[in-house]
Amino acid sequence: MIRQFLTSLIIFIGLTTLVNAECNFKIANFGSTKDNLNFDENLPQPFSMPDQFGGENLIMPLESICKNDDKLYGTNLILLYVDNKLIRIQLYRPIMQDRNLMDYAMNKYGIFNLPEGLPKDKWRGSYVWEKNNEIIEYIMTNIHDGHVEILEISNKLYQNEISNYNEKVGEWLDTRK
Repeated sequence: MIRQFLTSLIIFIGLTTLVNAECNFKIANFGSTKDNLNFDENLPQPFSMPDQFGGENLIMPLESICKNDDKLYGTNLILLYVDNKLIRIQLYRPIMQDRNLMDYAMNKYGIFNLPEGLPKDKWRGSYVWEKNNEIIEYIMTNIHDGHVEILEISNKLYQNEISNYNEKVGEWLDTRK
């Protein structure tokens, strides 16, 4: 009985590790320039969106990076560059009927408790992990046509740049009221 349990546990851990290893969406190091990115010519190239706040978002479907992980299909990878330095990596998964990004985040960074009795698909909120120099935040929130899951990764070394960028965006949003 114990041997069967241990065998099952080892297989489960191995499969979980394999699933997490399938999708390495960190295709650039924090602080690196977008010129260092190399993409397969046969795949869609990232869409570049410069903004008025000194940032540039490179947006691409995650399936072009993580071809073998169909559980995250429908997710966009967004790399935010400020002054041509990568300061934030974001996975953006809108209006899906599953919570695959939540499951991915919990498997990769650690489980967090949801309110007792509340189904996973009804939960809204955020959770933050700190791993080494990285700050990882999972967000589930409502949007105009439904909901969105966001997984945001940043490096502590670039928190001032992120704060300055977010402040500029916030000031602009305040003028839109």
